[in-house]
Amino acid sequence: MEEIKEIKSVTIVPFTLMSSSISAVLGLIYALILIVVLGLVAVFLPSTASVIFGMLLTSAVALILILPVGSFLLSVMSSFLLAFIYNLLVPRVGGIKLGIVDMKEVRSLPVIPLSLMVSILYTIFTFLITLVVAPILMLVLQGAAVASLSASSSVPELSGLGALGIIGIIIMIIGIPIVVFIITFIYSALIALFYNFLAPKIGGVRFKFSQVKDNLFEIKKIKPVPLALIGAVVLTIVNFIFNIPQIIMYFAVGEPLVAIGYLLGNIVGYFIISFIIYAIMALLYNFLRPAIGAVELELE
Repeated sequence: MEEIKEIKSVTIVPFTLMSSSISAVLGLIYALILIVVLGLVAVFLPSTASVIFGMLLTSAVALILILPVGSFLLSVMSSFLLAFIYNLLVPRVGGIKLGIVDMKEVRSLPVIPLSLMVSILYTIFTFLITLVVAPILMLVLQGAAVASLSASSSVPELSGLGALGIIGIIIMIIGIPIVVFIITFIYSALIALFYNFLAPKIGGVRFKFSQVKDNLFEIKKIKPVPLALIGAVVLTIVNFIFNIPQIIMYFAVGEPLVAIGYLLGNIVGYFIISFIIYAIMALLYNFLRPAIGAVELELE
């Protein structure tokens, strides 16, 4: 029997630690894949291109360090903020709701609670980022304007960059979060709608919950195949919908073969990549949980 549970809160530290750890391992995997690609490129270089080979080798060493560490640090910041903001928002807008069967399978995702929470969450997150990025951008533009005015061969168009910088900041701080809210709301609603349609047919995400105390549950295990299957199918469908304008454009300019190739490549490639990533994430979660602890959710 399906029972609707609301995620009232997320325990911040376990969520942040698990998310950042998975991101670091995925970063390492991406780095290894890029190193293999760079190695194959280096193999086919002529013997005289020793300088290029050295640059590729240096890039490979840098990638193996930068991607995992960078992914971990960025994920620590983003995961902490998202969990913190989520817990603050729940009493005001309501939490994400899950239709769970026997506390094992997520059979449905109520559309409005999911779309509203996710869109507000990422809108606030984007707003906080623009508060940091926008002033830096303005300083850069103003510096370019001052440099152009002081140069002997100044470019007249650059002198207006200071004013444009202020306008750009206003657009970034106000406009970008609004766009993020609209797009995220639509995207999340489509994901929920297709999930609710497909989950009864192909199966939903399957968790193994363990009750910690009262309404606090920890996710002991995530089954990789159900997560990868439903996640890949749903995201492939939504990705196809958002790529319809591109496909129509190819047909409009008289390139039907390109449109068909783009369509097939996009669908097949997106499904395969999404399936692999979700399966790896579930496997990493199950592997890391005994060492760093499970994600804890307050369900009511």
